[in-house]
Amino acid sequence: MEGYLLKWVNPFQRWQKRYFILNDHILTYCDQVGGRSKGQIHLKVAGITESKDDTLRIIINTGTGQILLKAANVDEKNKWLIALKKNQENCQRHQVFNYGQRIQELLTDIWSNFALFDEQLTYLQEKVSLNMYNEISNIINLGQYLKNGITLCCTLIEEEKIKLYGESDTIYESFDFEDEIPLNTQTSNYSIRQEEQKQNYLENYNFQQFLETIKLSNPIKYNNIKYNRVYQRLNITNDITRKCLPYKQDPEEKFAFWPFLKECIGKDLTRIPMPLLFHQPLSGLQFFASSFEYFETLKQAAKAEDPYKRMSYLIAFSLVRCILGIDCQKKFFNPVLGETYEFFTSEYKVISEQVCHHPPITAVHCESDDFVLSITMEASVGFSGTSIMAKLPGLVHFKNKKTNEHMTYSLPNIVVKNLLFGKMYFEQVGEAIYTNHTTGDIGILTLKERNNEKDAYQVKAIIKDKNGNIRCQLNGFFNKEIYANNELIWKRNPINPESKWYYFYSHHILQLNHLNEDILRSIPQTDSRMRSDMRALECGFKDLGQEEKVRIEEKQRERRKIMEEKKEQHIPKFFKEEFDPISKRNYWVYLYNYEKEKHLIDLDLF
Repeated sequence: MEGYLLKWVNPFQRWQKRYFILNDHILTYCDQVGGRSKGQIHLKVAGITESKDDTLRIIINTGTGQILLKAANVDEKNKWLIALKKNQENCQRHQVFNYGQRIQELLTDIWSNFALFDEQLTYLQEKVSLNMYNEISNIINLGQYLKNGITLCCTLIEEEKIKLYGESDTIYESFDFEDEIPLNTQTSNYSIRQEEQKQNYLENYNFQQFLETIKLSNPIKYNNIKYNRVYQRLNITNDITRKCLPYKQDPEEKFAFWPFLKECIGKDLTRIPMPLLFHQPLSGLQFFASSFEYFETLKQAAKAEDPYKRMSYLIAFSLVRCILGIDCQKKFFNPVLGETYEFFTSEYKVISEQVCHHPPITAVHCESDDFVLSITMEASVGFSGTSIMAKLPGLVHFKNKKTNEHMTYSLPNIVVKNLLFGKMYFEQVGEAIYTNHTTGDIGILTLKERNNEKDAYQVKAIIKDKNGNIRCQLNGFFNKEIYANNELIWKRNPINPESKWYYFYSHHILQLNHLNEDILRSIPQTDSRMRSDMRALECGFKDLGQEEKVRIEEKQRERRKIMEEKKEQHIPKFFKEEFDPISKRNYWVYLYNYEKEKHLIDLDLF
């Protein structure tokens, strides 16, 4: 079926006449009969509905937006509607052909026949003259060349299939579509700039005026936003909080670990750049602030009257960091050297800085009226072939301002399992020791590898006094509830069903990478929120995000090369290295200079 329909283009051009051709499950449209195609709509994955407000209108939901069509009369609309739905039903009724399996069968056939081919030619070589021997050798080489070429083609086809399956925007952006009405219409802090939307134009104009106000005070920050391809596609408003990310991320997105990881066996993964699709849109520096969704638990670790109860709350809080690995099996962005992050509320402040690149070391300072929490995070990550293990040496220091107690605790190892087969999951494994250096109390938390789903996330810990007597026992599951001597001390916050589209982030975690005009004015240009690769992933610009990630990594390598040539060393701005007599290791201590000196940083990282 084919013919003219009206198509909504934008608020300025409004309805425009287009010639539509329906062929199988593909609806193609152009300006006029015989004109160049302006776009295609794949009905197989589209939703087709009638408009309740306009009897002549047809709405096609493409999965990334809506296309509005209008017929000349009701009869014409009904004919198109029936034809569209009939073609869609026909294509959905067809059995899905397993191309991946067929490729493997063909490759097996090729390799088997080539082995026979090679064997017969080798046999002939032994029975012929020298000239024929050389000719047969050439034929064998040619056969090997053809076999390798066919294998490479099949491999590339498989990689393209994975890419297209995992990145719907890659398929979408390959078509020359006219502007569509976006599906993600929830209020967000980033509105993808569209020329046809007058309101967005005004917001963009206001933001450009705002940018001019920071041009003199922070030219690096100004240039990083003004001339960056990611920020050129965004409008930054002044909304205080946000309820969702700008882009709905498929929670079942597939990405091929093995083609990448097979090259990493036995290597330190902290030295290997990872593809963008392995990540979630948070930096490792922001990860530490995610635990403060349960700030009240840490507050109780400082304010509870009973010393064993205080340690129980501290143990519960330390397990909060495990929650993000339950539902979202993607890694954080590795911070670049000199990257910083701040998260300030009326009750506490979190300040972090990447103080070393190899080995990667993050220094974190968290403070409220009741406590000081200091973290020096150094990780070594290895890949065995079937799993990834991150070892986290060092101690976390917790100082209670009310009681003057000083407690420390270690961190268990993190293991990523089922990389190749089954559902991948993160697991905390090993023993963590909690020590109250003021009272002599000791807590021992044991996290065992799961044998089945029943054992998953199980918590078992004991707290002993300085004489070795057990004074408290903790049990429960860190994905649900934790009890101390049968008293509930921690409960996971309710999960928003919509969070599955946003990396399973809670409302608190959604704010960690939020960027509005006030935040942009306050933070230095080294803050994690300024990372364009992370911002692109958050907005669904995956191809652009991968390019930005490579650019930032190359920029970091170039900076390190220049420093080595000049025999210079990076000096952290807000932390200094000292020896920790408790852990017998060096750790990083906060200098209490961040708020005074954050705008004096002259680094251009992003």
